[in-house]
Amino acid sequence: MLIDPLNEALGYPMPALPDIDLMLLTHEHADHANVNLAPGRPKVVRGASADVWHAGEIRLGDVTATVIAGAYHDEEQGAARGRTALISVAVGGIRLLHLGDLGHTLDANLIAQTRGHDVVCVPVGGHFTIDGYGAAEVIDRIAPRVAIPMHYRPAEREMPLPIATLEDSGFLTGRTVRRVAPSELNLAPDCLPDALEITVLEPPTPRAPA
Repeated sequence: MLIDPLNEALGYPMPALPDIDLMLLTHEHADHANVNLAPGRPKVVRGASADVWHAGEIRLGDVTATVIAGAYHDEEQGAARGRTALISVAVGGIRLLHLGDLGHTLDANLIAQTRGHDVVCVPVGGHFTIDGYGAAEVIDRIAPRVAIPMHYRPAEREMPLPIATLEDSGFLTGRTVRRVAPSELNLAPDCLPDALEITVLEPPTPRAPA
C-alpha cells in the first residue's frame, strides 16, 4: 500500500519499492499523486479532485481504506488550494489516519469521523498546510497514541517558501518525542504507547543539485 506518492520535482531520491497493490491519493496535486512511482498494477483510489470528494470504502485483502470527505487544502474552503481528503486505513488491528495537505483545524463533523485512530500522519510546516500549532490542536482532538509529523522543511535544506522546520514549527513543544532512523516504523496493537507519542521519521537526504 502507498499513500500520496511523491514526484521528482521535490528533490528527493525516488524510493525502490516492491509491487504495490493499493495506492491512495488524498488529492490530485502532482507532488502527492505520482501514480507512476509504484511498480505492479495497483488499485488507485483518488480521495479528492478539484470540485468533489470521492468518499467511500474499499477492501483489499486484510486492508480496509476509507476516504473521509470534507477537508480543504486551505482555510478558505478550497478557494486557494482546493480540496483534500482524509484517508483512514485499518489493517492488523491498527487504525491509521493520513491527513493529506490539511489546511485548517477540524470541525465537529471531521472530529467525529477521525477520533479513535491509533496513528495519525499530520502536516505541520505551515504555508501550504496547517502549522505546528494547528497540528497540535488537531492531534489533541483526535487523541491518537502515535502522531507522525510530515510536510515540513528538513533543517539542512533551504527552500524559497516559508515552510517551517519541525523544530521551529512548535509541534514538538511539551510532547514526548521518539526519533526513528531509518524511516521505517513497525506498528502492532501491543507495541503502541499508553499515551500520545510523537514519532519523528528520519527524512530522506535530498538529491545533490545537477
